[in-house]
Amino acid sequence: MLTFPGRCWLTIKSVYFRITLTRFTIAFFLFSFIHCFAEGFIQAFIFSSDASASNIVTSIIHQAQVPRNDFGILTRSQGNAVLSVCNDIPTYFSDKPCATVFETGHPNLTLPSQFGLAGNTSNIFLDLADPTSVPGGVLVPLHDGSDILMDQMCTLVLTYPHQVLMNAQREDIVLVMTQFWIFSVSFFAIVYDSIPHLVAALCFRVLATAWSMYIIWRTGDIFSRFDILLNSTDSPCHVGVDTLFPGYFESRRALQIPDLTLNVIALCMGIYLSRKLVKVYATNMFNRVGAPKEIVRIYKYFLAVFVSFQLSALLLISAICLWLDQLVDPNNAISAMHSRKPLYVALSITTLSLLIPWITMGWYSVRREWKKLMFLFLVIAAAIFVCWLLMLKSWIFAWTFVQWPFFACSIIAASLSLLATFVFGVISLLHFGKGLAHYLYVDDLLAKAGFEPELFEKDVESHPPPDWREIGLDDIPTYTLSFSTEKKDLGDVEKGNYKY
Repeated sequence: MLTFPGRCWLTIKSVYFRITLTRFTIAFFLFSFIHCFAEGFIQAFIFSSDASASNIVTSIIHQAQVPRNDFGILTRSQGNAVLSVCNDIPTYFSDKPCATVFETGHPNLTLPSQFGLAGNTSNIFLDLADPTSVPGGVLVPLHDGSDILMDQMCTLVLTYPHQVLMNAQREDIVLVMTQFWIFSVSFFAIVYDSIPHLVAALCFRVLATAWSMYIIWRTGDIFSRFDILLNSTDSPCHVGVDTLFPGYFESRRALQIPDLTLNVIALCMGIYLSRKLVKVYATNMFNRVGAPKEIVRIYKYFLAVFVSFQLSALLLISAICLWLDQLVDPNNAISAMHSRKPLYVALSITTLSLLIPWITMGWYSVRREWKKLMFLFLVIAAAIFVCWLLMLKSWIFAWTFVQWPFFACSIIAASLSLLATFVFGVISLLHFGKGLAHYLYVDDLLAKAGFEPELFEKDVESHPPPDWREIGLDDIPTYTLSFSTEKKDLGDVEKGNYKY
């Protein structure tokens, strides 16, 4: 009997063999590994740039004693921009929670008193080491050694850049996690000859590439928004974006171009290599034990379920973590104003805790055609989907969905993948008992026993199938016969006691 170190060594050898099986598996592994860490480094630098810019605004707002639940809503139409600062979500039931602090064509707006700043005439400084008397404002030291005075109206305007930059950091963390998730899925695809993992990794690459295209435009749009709020003649700040955030947008653009380039290259290589590997894996599977067309058709539904719930796993984790961060981050306005925060935190944590058991249910119930477990899997998927829809009834969740594109995209993608999981799961459930489980069972045992596809011929008329009884597989059907769902005793094959 093998010891634990012996089993570990055999596992390592098996993984190495899978990776180095063909030139395509080697190329796929190396390209996945290199791209993962290259993208990870780029996203880490982008996060560092976002964090530096965010820290500047955070320091100003904290020193100006802007209430924590104040946040900005910017609307633009036909060249005009209006920024409202709110201390609650504007709804039909709220009593004037917002006030305008910036509007194109109106340079001298009155400081809103409902935010608790009008009576604040204390001396506020960004650098307490140099307490120059500046009543009712913030003295901001610039990178060139000069200082600029920001009055209370300007600090309220900065609430909008503050929340945009804070959300940018959250996006960066999720994107870094996504790259390592893609590499993990790609690694398991090679180790287990898994077509669903290959397709799931490719879908993730499509989403990552699409977002990297969008974010280049969005960075330019954010610059124009900041420039209107901080540097226009109607702004109470009168400070250039590059003056307050020196080099921020230039460095972000410089990093986003190689980010997009890498993602496009990775997507093209992923499509090419995945097609090669899918063809190899599918050929090996269907030729090792001949399969009728009906089994192949059912197997496609099986693949669709596996792909969709693997997509759902990452997308749900990302969306839930983003929402949790909005609820618990002390620097976030939503965290301060949410009256039902404990309920939403409990629901989010419960959903996260269910994901791993849910994925396990899907894996075993589909592959082994366990109807009761499959039914439970579908019930949980439907419950999560309905909960997301009901969340939109929350004004704060709906506002976050509308105001934050990355959060909205994550919710939409997670909901669509979850819906696809449910639909394909129902279709697979309807095909239980038609032979797929037994086919996968036989194929798995033959693969473990070392059978190669070349042992079995496709043309049964010119090449009769082998006598299964000689290798200990009594009454195992070939692709010319209907498959039975009964599991036979294949112990001899597992032990390698076969002769052919």
